[in-house]
This record gives sequence, structure tokens and C-alpha cells, in this order.
Amino acid sequence: MNKTFLIARREYLAFVRTVGFWLSLFTLPLIIGCSIFIPILMRHSAPVETVAILDLSGDHIEGTLAEAVRAHAPKPGMFDNGGLKLVPLPAGLSADMPPEDAEAKVPNIIGSGQVASIIVATDNGGRLHFRIWSSDGHKGRVENLIQWDLHGLQYYKLAERHGIDHSLAHDMRESRADIVSLTPASAAAPKKDGVAERVRENGGRFLGIAISYITWISIFSSSMILLGSVIEEKASKVLEVLLASASTESLLVGKVLGVACVMLTVSGLWALTAFALSSYGFAVMPSGTSHEIAAAVSGLLSPGHIALLLAYFTGGYLMFGVFFAAIGAFCETQKDAQAIIGPMTIVLMIPMMTMQVAFTSPDLPMLQYMSWFPLFTPFLMPLRLAQPLPWYEIAGTLAGMGVVALIMIGVGRRAFRAGALTGGKLTWGALFRIATRQAAN
Repeated sequence: MNKTFLIARREYLAFVRTVGFWLSLFTLPLIIGCSIFIPILMRHSAPVETVAILDLSGDHIEGTLAEAVRAHAPKPGMFDNGGLKLVPLPAGLSADMPPEDAEAKVPNIIGSGQVASIIVATDNGGRLHFRIWSSDGHKGRVENLIQWDLHGLQYYKLAERHGIDHSLAHDMRESRADIVSLTPASAAAPKKDGVAERVRENGGRFLGIAISYITWISIFSSSMILLGSVIEEKASKVLEVLLASASTESLLVGKVLGVACVMLTVSGLWALTAFALSSYGFAVMPSGTSHEIAAAVSGLLSPGHIALLLAYFTGGYLMFGVFFAAIGAFCETQKDAQAIIGPMTIVLMIPMMTMQVAFTSPDLPMLQYMSWFPLFTPFLMPLRLAQPLPWYEIAGTLAGMGVVALIMIGVGRRAFRAGALTGGKLTWGALFRIATRQAAN
């Protein structure tokens, strides 16, 4: 046992002492932060779009169009938030000119850079037409911002045509039904509005999908670390030196335990970072709101829930970690392992492909069936645990994963021993002998 812990300690220190470990430690938080803030900064740093209005409809809708454009004016802040700026109609264009003349002049005006976009409004008697001319690279931007205002003008035109009062048409267009989605639990809970209520309602699903992604990333990363470590040590003959002073079982268990400690270190540092950021967020919130959110978040994770999450993670880590380490024992280079790792990676990607649909509908039968497949269980059950599940599903998935984990650990242990001692290649014949306990002792 002492040799096992010494190997685990060696494996752990071999990673945490490297510069690459600390660089990779901040990679995921940096990617998440950039994916959130860079699009926001890009939108805020977009240039203001100048817009002119040419009303040739004869319905005097220029004022309504101007209001729609001004509603998207840039707001003051650190960055310009893009937005639209209404500018006077360029020289050469007027509301009394024929549409054909306007269509001939507008492209030249846009091309000269006098204005970024021009909205040309015409009316064929039954329907309004809006042709939005924009400079290259800006097509569709004005339309995306004011398209519902333009549709509203057509709505009011049709209402007026049928003798409906404008104020009544406005009320009809703005009217919305009062729709509330409820569950027995939410109906019985005290009614609260705001962020805390949304956290209580949807926090479980967000937390479930986050844990599923973290589980997948942790298991896949740690398995690849084990694979690379074994291949590197075998190629450099370090594995032979280690086998001269420790058994193959001690070496395998020590490596698996050492990499697990590396992942725990990474998880702990990420958790401290998340705690620090959330503490800062709570500090700048109103005290009542922060207490409500903290209470809602604390209610999402019970001790039993945490124990189940750890059980699923442990089973998945042991299954794939030992399997990847065993493959590494048969390979001299990463290229040798690609033929086997490629199909396994595709299998591991399947649960991730279901996450988008699973988030909105975590009770889909297909998701339930897939979670019973032991290779998918560690990744899908954290998401499904966000809602109450019958005890037999939890017990059944744990039992199925446990049985497969024991089989993979047993076969992986013998495969690691055979590969480390013999140095042979992993063939179907060798795999059959290992699986049927005919490997050399």
C-alpha cells in the first residue's frame, strides 16, 4: 500500500510542478469568461449606424418610422452599444420624387458614404413595402432591430382599412394573455418574483447540465492524462524501472489515484474561484435578493444529491481511467493509441450531443433509456437528478454502472499487466485472452 501511495504522490507532483498544468488550469475559466464577455463587448463596441428615412408611401408614416429608429439610439456607457442614429435625408432625395428615381439614386448615395442605411417606404394600395438599403457589411442590421415596428405599421394600415379605430388596433396588437407555467411544487411555494424565483425554478436544470459537462470534461481529461503518462513512461523505459520496484496493481492504482488528486486540485481551485466571484456578486446585490438567491441555491444540493453525484463520477472515472491506462500500456506512441481511442471518443461524445435537448426536456424517454446504458450513465444521470427520480432508477443505474465498472477494472488491470510486462501490441487475440483470464501471470 505504501508503494501505491508513493506512486500516486509521484504522479501528482509530476503534473502540478509543470508550467503547462498551471496554464491549462486557467484555460477553461478563461474560455467560459471569454465566451460570455467577448460577444457583449463586441456588441457594445459596434459602430453607430446612421439611418435616413425616405417616405414615398403617401401615408405620412415618417414620424412613426423615426420613433422606431430613435428607440434604438445608442445608450451612454463605456462603449458605444451600436444602435441606430437618425439623420436628415441626404441631398437629392425628397418625399415627392417618383420611387423609380429614388431607387436609381439611393445606391450611389449609400456607396458615397453619406449615410449607412436608408429606409425607402412605398405603398401599393394594400400593403406597405420597406426597402432597406445598407452599405456593404451592414445588410440586415436595421431590419433585425425594427422589423416588428415595420410589421406594426402594416397591421395598423389594415385595421384602418377595415374601419377599426387606431387606439383599439393598438390595444389589440399590444394585448397579451396572462400565461403562467406551474408545477405542484411551484404552486405550493410562496409566490416571489425576480432572480431568486428563476433560480428556484430553473436552477436545478442549469446545475444538472453544468455538472454533466464538468463530469464529462473531468473524466475525459483525466483519462487522456493517464493514457499519455503511461505511453510516455513506456517509451522512455521508466515504466520498466517502476515495475522493478512495485507490482503492476500498485502502479495502476497509484497512477489512477494520483491523476484523481490532480483533478481534485483543479476542481478545488475552480470552486474557490467560483465562490469568490459569487461572493462578490452577492455583495453588490441588494441584501434581500442575495439572501433569497443563496437560499434557493443551497436548496438545490442536498447531502444525498451530492453523494449520488460523487458515486456516478467515481464509477465513470474508474471505468474510463483504468481502460485508457490499459491501452497506454500496449502503445509506444500516441499514434498507436489513436486507432482505439478514436472510436471510444466518439462513444463519449454521444451523451454530449443530447445535452441541448435534454436541458429543455430532461424527462424524454430516449434520455431515460440512454442513461441506463452504463457507459453513458455517469454523464446523463447528473442532469436527470435535477428532478425527482424513482428509487429504482437510481439503484438500477448505479448497479449497472457498478457491474460494468468492475468488469472494465478487472479486464483493464489484466490488460495493463500484460501490456506493461510483455510490451506486446493490442490485438483481438490478445484482447480475447485478457478477457478470458488467459493472460500471462
